[in-house]
Amino acid sequence: MTRRGLRFGLLGTPVLYGDEPARGQAPCAQGGLPVHPLTSPKLRTLLTVLLLDAGRVVSVQVLKDALWGGAPPVSALPSLHNHVARLRRLLDEPGRLLTVPTGYVLRVDDGELDVQVFDTHVAAARAARADGDWERVRGECRAALGLWRGTPLGGLAPEVGGYALVRRIQEARLLLQEWRYDAELALGDDRLADLVPELAALAEEHPLREAYHRQLMLALHRTGRQAEALVVHRDLRARLADELGVEPGPSVRDAHVEVLRGSGTRDGASQWVRPARTPVARTPIGRTPIAQSPFAQVPSGHLPSAQPAPAQLPPGQLPPAPAHFVGRADTRQAIAHALSVTDGTTPLVVLSGTVGVGKSALALHVAHALEERFSGGRLYLGLRAADPRSAAPLTAEQALAALLRDLGVPSGVVPEHPDAASALLRSLLAPTRTLLVLDDAVSAAQVRPLLPAGPGCGVVVTSRSPLTALDGAARFPLAPLSDEESAALLRAASGRDDITAGHPLVALTGRLPLALRVVAARLAARRALTPDALAAQLAAADSRLDLLDYDDLGVRRSLDAAFNALTASERRGDRDAALALRHIGALDLPSYDAPSLARLTGVDEARAEAALERLAEVALLEETAYGRFVPYDLVRDFARERAAEPCAHAPSGCHFASA
Repeated sequence: MTRRGLRFGLLGTPVLYGDEPARGQAPCAQGGLPVHPLTSPKLRTLLTVLLLDAGRVVSVQVLKDALWGGAPPVSALPSLHNHVARLRRLLDEPGRLLTVPTGYVLRVDDGELDVQVFDTHVAAARAARADGDWERVRGECRAALGLWRGTPLGGLAPEVGGYALVRRIQEARLLLQEWRYDAELALGDDRLADLVPELAALAEEHPLREAYHRQLMLALHRTGRQAEALVVHRDLRARLADELGVEPGPSVRDAHVEVLRGSGTRDGASQWVRPARTPVARTPIGRTPIAQSPFAQVPSGHLPSAQPAPAQLPPGQLPPAPAHFVGRADTRQAIAHALSVTDGTTPLVVLSGTVGVGKSALALHVAHALEERFSGGRLYLGLRAADPRSAAPLTAEQALAALLRDLGVPSGVVPEHPDAASALLRSLLAPTRTLLVLDDAVSAAQVRPLLPAGPGCGVVVTSRSPLTALDGAARFPLAPLSDEESAALLRAASGRDDITAGHPLVALTGRLPLALRVVAARLAARRALTPDALAAQLAAADSRLDLLDYDDLGVRRSLDAAFNALTASERRGDRDAALALRHIGALDLPSYDAPSLARLTGVDEARAEAALERLAEVALLEETAYGRFVPYDLVRDFARERAAEPCAHAPSGCHFASA
């Protein structure tokens, strides 16, 4: 135990504090505490995952997924044991890191984790603020903010998780800064002039967060700079009107009145510091005041004790646009046109196609290009229909809660009933011009509750299925790229300018963008590896899928996720489809129909046809003519692999499961 009690740090790059400085250790900003250097990324990841579930069992599988990004090597288990042993030596305390039958448990006592200490200071500051004890508010805020070393969980891969923790702590830090400046203004000491540069920087960094602008106005006014305070108010009001269509909130209006009257004094903070209360509905400029806010039906006892929520920055959640995007010019133009329809409805676009065909890349490319059209922001949510990193797709309830939180609704205020949550989402989006990108959807039922109703909004959905149950959607089924487009993508991503449309690599990748990106990554990583040599390796391999896996890109992983989703489904039709794919791999015919599959499996033709149709619906087969189905090129390789494996998913071998 250190002299300050801290043992673990997550408020920045994860660190482990020690008792006494040892050779090679560096002091940390927290009171000179010595820090054990966690130079190994794997060791930092292991410690962080254990800390995120401190005191609870963390399974071996969860640790392997975090350490190796969902694709652990064959040696993962002994390697994990080695990392655990190294961490135990650093902890140097028996009973601190325990082995249990299913995984490991890290014991963290009260006050040993900086996040715990941070939360304690936040709670104390909140209580002092409610009591009007501004001296204590300032002290607690300074103590909490002093623990901050940078972005929480800094330098870790997304697989580690902790997104919810980081988001919560970052929001808490913004509140602490607000409370600290409230306290400084309320106490009115000689530091007011020193606050102006700090508040100006925060207002610039958070242009729609009203609290910092209010505090900057008051600090300027109370140090004799009334004109500058009025400029701050004017600029904030114009920005809110232009970007959100709302007026400043009550606390900003009160501060504005103080500036206009010239009535602010160093002990006059009580005029503008408001007690905790229920959030007030904001009246959009040029609109009739709304009778109730979206939160009006929520009991006030469920609302957080805080000042009215500040205006939220328009969401900009899109992942980066694909760096090397080629082709599909006509489709891009048609999608942009579909999203620009102004007939009073919400434009809805569905991009469908097989695994790795580039649905997500196209959706992001178009969404980034339409930034001006959707000035209210762009929301992005992965629905995880077949995500190799996720065990199950998001439910509609989980998706609704995630979108509402992203729009600034506190977790405790999100309605529990899905219909109420869906109605709240529509209410929040209705007056905006927001683009919603729903990536990797499993079904129309998963998507339907998430759809906005405002005519200014737009929705892009990607799915292996065309989601024909969604009415009014403009559908764009995506085929593999052309030979020339495939060669262009290979040239752009690999830096090899000599690859032409007729090169064997084009056909060997099935012209799927995901496979093309893997091949390009291999060529970029090994300059001595020629395109011809890599093509020869792919042609000679028992399965091309072995070579179409690189770093976090992998065709087999994506196909595995799609196949496993069918296998694990509670619907008999999905399980039939998974078993039908095994039979397709065993037969290895040019095409398939229901009569041939029925004869092979011993089921009636209607059931065999349903299995084939389901495989086509999830884009593992293509129906080239009525009743005639053909596997996509790389799906055929995958089906052969599955046919060669033992079948443990049906009670009697690899035959269709009984009803």
